[in-house]
Amino acid sequence: MSAEPHVHPQAAVDPNAVLGPGVAVGPFVVVERDVEVGANAVLLPGTILLPGTRVGADARIGPHAVIGGAPMDARFKGEPSGVDIGARTVLREHVTVHRATGEGARTTIGEDALVMVGVHVSHNGRVGDRVVLTNVVQLGGHVEIGDDAVLGAGASLHQFVRVGRGAMLGAVSGFNQDVLPFSLARGNPARHYRLNAVGLRRRGVTGDHYRALEHALRAIRRRDHAALEELASAWPEVAEMRDFMAASRRGTLRFVTEG
Repeated sequence: MSAEPHVHPQAAVDPNAVLGPGVAVGPFVVVERDVEVGANAVLLPGTILLPGTRVGADARIGPHAVIGGAPMDARFKGEPSGVDIGARTVLREHVTVHRATGEGARTTIGEDALVMVGVHVSHNGRVGDRVVLTNVVQLGGHVEIGDDAVLGAGASLHQFVRVGRGAMLGAVSGFNQDVLPFSLARGNPARHYRLNAVGLRRRGVTGDHYRALEHALRAIRRRDHAALEELASAWPEVAEMRDFMAASRRGTLRFVTEG
């Protein structure tokens, strides 16, 4: 690919926008002022990048995605803020990502993420690396998604909800509390079911390692704090689960079966 950006003649790129080497800008793309696009990124037809947007190298956006729109937040007063899209991340058709409320604040999507058709990431959201947001997922303001999480089609998350690392969320489910790391949750209202077994085994978590996480989830369900602390002292992932709960503002989801 040429070192120079390639801008289709039917695209509109502000002269103050920064396009890295090898960037490809398709027809009817709009790139406004105060936008930076990393090397070899691809902006597909109809995509709009609004002020404050930063796109990492090798990202692929569109068609018809809108990145950096004003937050739908009554507290927003027009202060400068922005959106960061990580390297190699793919945002598919009709994805919308709003910039943050608060001067200098950023809405962020990490590296190597896949954001599918019609997903909305609201203001001040934080989406980690290698996350998959399946079609029409809706994230409220200030939602946080941990690395390697997978959200099923049509999942909807209330503002300030947190999803732990490596969790799997079921399709067409509603979430108004936090989802534990490494867990599987679904339903309306959503509940914890069990570990995200497939995701863990794909990352090589097997044997005693996997069983320790099973015991930890059981201890959480039974509110057995002593057992949880003992496991946390031996397994970093269990300590991560414990610390995630301790930091929760909205509380964590209940379990399908309690006790």
